[in-house]
Amino acid sequence: MRTYEWSVKGAAADGQTWSVTGTTPVKPGDFPLVPSLAIEASFDALTQGRAVYGKPGEGCKGPYVITRLCIELAAS
Repeated sequence: MRTYEWSVKGAAADGQTWSVTGTTPVKPGDFPLVPSLAIEASFDALTQGRAVYGKPGEGCKGPYVITRLCIELAAS
């Protein structure tokens, strides 16, 4: 297995910024799955209030826009 660290950042309809980080382990050769898994996990965190918000305490209403997606192989 290889583990990738990722960070997804974006903005909401009202200008509120948000970010989510995480890790995803995949089998060698399955890297093409990582971006969609990272985005799915980010959306879950965002809609469940577990994202880091640029203005804590303010709402974060959709539609949501992804402004940055960074994926790196985790150090072993």
